[in-house]
Amino acid sequence: MDNILDDMEHRVRKIIADHRGEAGFPDLESYGVTEKQFDDYLFDKQAIIDDDESLKKKYTIYSIVFLIPFVVIAFYDTTVKNALIAAASGGVLCLIYYLIAMIISKIRMSRLNNEAIERYIADIIRFQDQRPAPQPGSSDTPRESAGF
Repeated sequence: MDNILDDMEHRVRKIIADHRGEAGFPDLESYGVTEKQFDDYLFDKQAIIDDDESLKKKYTIYSIVFLIPFVVIAFYDTTVKNALIAAASGGVLCLIYYLIAMIISKIRMSRLNNEAIERYIADIIRFQDQRPAPQPGSSDTPRESAGF
């Protein structure tokens, strides 16, 4: 299953699945968090991240926002000067939309923020990063058989 998206939620869940029973692996209960709270938090955080990263949605909205001044000016006088004004206005509207979207995303993330869960996530990522990489030919690496 190498085709699973490499996102925050899948990465954290894979680390937990691979190392949960190992000595020294962080225990969720010691952070004062239930499994349901953790699952809900991880899902909600990934939804916010995915919403921020949806390029198709962003480009569609930016295109519409950029074209609004052209539509408004088309009802009036369609000169080169007005087209330049519409382009500048569209650019300004896109910048305003970008700033508002960024602020809303930060507000959503700050409302969701749970320090105990964030510490747990950081600790399990640190646990995995501190583990030595498996050596070739060791028992951790599956050996390929020479099936001639």
